[in-house]
Amino acid sequence: MSLSSTIARLVTITQVYTTTTNFLIFIFGLIGNTLNILVFTKLKLFQNNQCIFYLTIESIININFLTFNFLLRFLTTLYGSDLTQYSSIWCKIKVIISQTLALFALYTICFTTIDQFFSTSYLVNLRKISTLKLARCLVIISLCFSLCHSICFGSFFISKLPADCALTNPILINYYSYFFFPILCGLLPLLISSLVSFFAYRNVRRIIQRQLPILRRRLDQQLTKFVLIRVIFLVLFVTPIVIYRIYTTKVIINPNDSLRLAIERLVLAIMYSLFSMNYAINFYIFFASSSRYRRQMKYVLTKKMLALLETTVFF
Repeated sequence: MSLSSTIARLVTITQVYTTTTNFLIFIFGLIGNTLNILVFTKLKLFQNNQCIFYLTIESIININFLTFNFLLRFLTTLYGSDLTQYSSIWCKIKVIISQTLALFALYTICFTTIDQFFSTSYLVNLRKISTLKLARCLVIISLCFSLCHSICFGSFFISKLPADCALTNPILINYYSYFFFPILCGLLPLLISSLVSFFAYRNVRRIIQRQLPILRRRLDQQLTKFVLIRVIFLVLFVTPIVIYRIYTTKVIINPNDSLRLAIERLVLAIMYSLFSMNYAINFYIFFASSSRYRRQMKYVLTKKMLALLETTVFF
């Protein structure tokens, strides 16, 4: 097999893989996040709970991220090339929206773990910190920070062939290479969520010592289990792209090495599909890990179907 045919095959594999995984992740993510929102908002047990509020916000962010990502891939397939290669305005919009949603989702997960740690703490003063009002304030602050950061830095991206979007300012290149990708979007949220969820799990293991109603105790145990499993999959899906980003800052690839570039694009496509799965997996890990959540979902869906049937019969 010649070198040119090998490169062409790698390019084809990358395109097919990207298109297929993007479609599947979008469909399953849309269904899963919608079911999460339905259960979280309709079940009375979950209403006015801070952790559920964070998980609902995360599901909304996930739907927006997956939809935006799917539309980008659809337009690329429709026109045969990425429009960000030719339009700096579209390039800036793409960077601003994608970075805003990514940052917002990552730090919403961090706030979820912190809130669960406070709400399950043995100390009364720490439990008092966990309120729905504070959760709403933190979500607004996180959204404002994510949006302002993305607008300030995303406006410096321009279209530059052969890349989709690129920075030309060396200071910003260093910022993105050594802080934004490896720290702000990588190690910082991963460390915060991992450590805090571990301490929340320790709190729940001692929760039997507190005099709590059994429904509240079971709810705390269920939500802490959700948070811990969510963080485990966050680490699994985000760590590869963080490692790859760090790798790209240390290794310089010869732009004339077509085979190496084709391999790098395939690896990046795999890493990015794992990263995208982070926005689609919530419902399925909750459903698989909790029999209680399966019963709750069945109850909500049955109730909605009965209400729909009653409405249909009435009309």
